[in-house]
Amino acid sequence: MPSDNMSPALNRFHEKDIFPSLELALNDLEHNFQNNLSEMKKQYLESFKSICVNIAKIQENDQIRIGFLIFHLLRTNIINHDYTYAVMVYDKNWYVNEGVRVGEADFSFIYKHYEELWKKLERESKKYIGQINVADIEGIMLKLLNPFHKYVTELMRCSLMEVLEISEYEAFIKEKHFEIQTGEYFELCDLVHMEDREKDLEERKRCLEESKDQSCCFQDFRNLDLKEQSYCGRDLRYADFRKSSMEGIRLRNCLLIGARFKESDLRGASLMVSMIHDACFEKADLTRGNLQYCVAFTGKNHANEWKNTGFTGVSFKNAILKEADFSKATIMGGDFEGADLRGAIFKDAVLYRSRFSKKQLEQCEFSQEQLDQIKLLP
Repeated sequence: MPSDNMSPALNRFHEKDIFPSLELALNDLEHNFQNNLSEMKKQYLESFKSICVNIAKIQENDQIRIGFLIFHLLRTNIINHDYTYAVMVYDKNWYVNEGVRVGEADFSFIYKHYEELWKKLERESKKYIGQINVADIEGIMLKLLNPFHKYVTELMRCSLMEVLEISEYEAFIKEKHFEIQTGEYFELCDLVHMEDREKDLEERKRCLEESKDQSCCFQDFRNLDLKEQSYCGRDLRYADFRKSSMEGIRLRNCLLIGARFKESDLRGASLMVSMIHDACFEKADLTRGNLQYCVAFTGKNHANEWKNTGFTGVSFKNAILKEADFSKATIMGGDFEGADLRGAIFKDAVLYRSRFSKKQLEQCEFSQEQLDQIKLLP
């Protein structure tokens, strides 16, 4: 940021060159991320598989239980235009004991926009004839790292459903409390995923009942019996409810952004007026579920400025949505591939870029305006 301590040339450089160029670079990255997410996921998944294989090999000779798997951003690498993250594993006392390096992950396909920005600023700095040097540019670029790193975090989060189901991940031994994170060495990292088998089922249910503010975000609520419970108005971003019994549950007016309900029983559940951006309902049973006025955006949204990256879409792939009510919901870029929509209600719903098959269009009623909004699956 410009400041009184900067030279006039550096102040002008920030205002005239850095800020406009940064905005363009991040817009290009967002566009690339939204349009090439599948390919990015494939590249990341290959790295993740090899890392899991390395962990299993280490555990053949060392009985270390993995408490933390952390993808570390290295500033020393960045200075050398190397965009690989060092991947380390730690036991449950990661802040005391040294970690073990188990591989690396190359995120140059994300940082190519950062590299292009770097080269552009080097070119533009020459206009200031001797007033801005190489060290100045390096310092500026290091300060601009965070918004690009956030796309690495987002890629890891939206690849979770694929990552958690590969045999290589299931094979290595984890602590009862296990986390995947990404960030700098011994700095506060971004949490990607958490598994918590230290708490019994009743403790985890109490956590939901007594939740305050963000205390339930990212928490592990898998395999719980939550039938007919009421948790309205809760912040449950990125919480994991996979394979839970949630028949008749009331989750009205909740933040369910990035929450995972894969293979859960949500028959008759009420999610009215909840935010479900990037949530996963794949193979869930939402028969007679109430999703009226729910909202799921894609891309960047001013109402969610806490999130640096754009949303990538809610997934209802292969879900049972018989007689589910989406009246007046806004589902942008939703994936309904393979879902059973018999008797589902979409009265006055907004469905821009949501994906349906021809067969699904025959299972329930859509207005002509909605048909124009929908993206037809091949």
